[in-house]
Amino acid sequence: MADRQIMNDQDIKRALARVAHEILERNRGVEDLVIVGIHTRGVHLAQRLASNLSEFEGSEVPVA
Repeated sequence: MADRQIMNDQDIKRALARVAHEILERNRGVEDLVIVGIHTRGVHLAQRLASNLSEFEGSEVPVA
């Protein structure tokens, strides 16, 4: 079966930014927030999401 690209780099960045904004809206900021990534790709995703959150809020978000 041929590989098929579902999302390109820009699509992924946009989706992660949207998820980060949703988290901020529901939590009212990043205070007392920790992002947990499940091993095997989840850690990388958690790090990217935490980076977005930190950028938007100007406050470090830990990744566990």
